[in-house]
Amino acid sequence: MKIAAVVTAASLALAGTAQAQEAAFAPRAPSSLIDVLGAMDARAELDGMENGQVRLNVITPGGIFGAEFIGCDDRGAACKALGFTASIQKRTLTLEHLNDFNRRDILCRGVMSGDEANIRYGLLLTDNLTAGDLREHVAVWQRCLGAFAALATDPEKFLGEN
Repeated sequence: MKIAAVVTAASLALAGTAQAQEAAFAPRAPSSLIDVLGAMDARAELDGMENGQVRLNVITPGGIFGAEFIGCDDRGAACKALGFTASIQKRTLTLEHLNDFNRRDILCRGVMSGDEANIRYGLLLTDNLTAGDLREHVAVWQRCLGAFAALATDPEKFLGEN
């Protein structure tokens, strides 16, 4: 019985710690994304803050991309949305390739901008978003990056396979 009581007490303590960590998580603040990325072997650096937007450069083992918090308060917190972006030289990509990509993928959006092709993914931020939810969004974004890299490498092959 003593072992069961100790196990129960330990389980309750761990549950309390997890709840406290989750309660401290502020999903609409850029610091929360920075913490989530840190746990994923990535880091984010402040690129700028103006007009209710906070821009971060995210550095990962696989490359660099941008994260932009939109609709933030004067302190750069309580943000309403988050967008991820990355750019590549468009190489052989055409507007038709990007349109085909966009028709097939409803979450990732490809756009042309001069000599670059950009990939974007956005989400609304709510107070109910958990750290796990944010990790899932980062995972979707990573999938977007992989698909876009495959498209950019060989558009005809990528679009023919998918």
